[in-house]
Amino acid sequence: MSTKKERCLNDILMINCCIVNKDIYVAVGEKDHGEKYDPWEEWPPTHLVFYYKKRIRRGDEPWGCIRFGKNNFKWSKIVHINNSNVLLVDNERGVETRDISNKISNREQQIPITTIGNVQNLKNIHGTVYAVGGIRGVARREGKDKWVCISNEIKKLGLKLPPLQVVFNAIDGFEAYKDLYAGGGHSDMWHYDGEHWRAIDLPILTMRISAIVCADDKQVYAVGRFGHIVQGRGDKWKMIEQDLTTQDFTDAVWYNDRLYLCSISTLYELKDGKLSETHFGNVAPRRAGSLYVNEGLMMTAGNNSMAVYDGKVWDVLYGGVTFEDEKDMIITQQIVKNSEEMVDALNDLVDAVKAEVVTNLSTVY
Repeated sequence: MSTKKERCLNDILMINCCIVNKDIYVAVGEKDHGEKYDPWEEWPPTHLVFYYKKRIRRGDEPWGCIRFGKNNFKWSKIVHINNSNVLLVDNERGVETRDISNKISNREQQIPITTIGNVQNLKNIHGTVYAVGGIRGVARREGKDKWVCISNEIKKLGLKLPPLQVVFNAIDGFEAYKDLYAGGGHSDMWHYDGEHWRAIDLPILTMRISAIVCADDKQVYAVGRFGHIVQGRGDKWKMIEQDLTTQDFTDAVWYNDRLYLCSISTLYELKDGKLSETHFGNVAPRRAGSLYVNEGLMMTAGNNSMAVYDGKVWDVLYGGVTFEDEKDMIITQQIVKNSEEMVDALNDLVDAVKAEVVTNLSTVY
């Protein structure tokens, strides 16, 4: 590992990512344990990690990075504005734009709290950037320092409910200014027609929505905790039944002809109603967690890995494991699973014996 690459990636945990154009990929990361700080008093420094593919073709170092100070731009979300610029918004509504090609940054005014609460996610919907967050907040970016709240109609409906039930974590749309779907909380999903919002009645009551995708197949997909997936549009919705995983889904995108969705550790794909794990080939990224689609490419980043897919070949930029390593990991996971099942069976047997002993003692006395 080169000195610059090590400086950019050492002890960095990737939390989300962005494709700026076909040659520039960005990930937001946080320092793991390389610096001393009190996690109860301070937040780890946020890093932007850049990968410039065109530098590889010139034989140059492809990695670059910048660092924000401690307690600055924590839990940042990132989205592309165009093929040169990205937008960052942190959890407390701080805003920065950055021209990646020319390395020029611009700190903008903080989004007013009257517009949106703590920001949970960003989405570029057909060229227009939206932010979602606390108390069913949805804000649309209309230029520098200009964010417009479009969710006042429904924000007031959540004031008497627990905060976690009315936080929007996700948004997507079939058009830039209408036919939008936003959601989060406990199956709390809403549709916006360009003027008004209405609640969507999902076929599950306690789904913690983490991602929404308005897909090319004209369907809407929402994914969330415990491996839950719902599909539909308008008033027709159904659960996608699957028994492959009960992990929490953290993100989802539509790429080519299927839905890709991930947990913090595994990438899955859903096609024709069937869920399966993604097969990467000889080298696979160690983790998933975050997904992004732009410029005909799909990117995944999570923990200590980054990878980009062009529809045919996976390019693992950092944190790859070989096929043999992956087989070993699968075998180890199966051994652990079998051991857990044996422990559960033994515990059940012990409980049954205890119950039998108590019953016999009761009979004796």
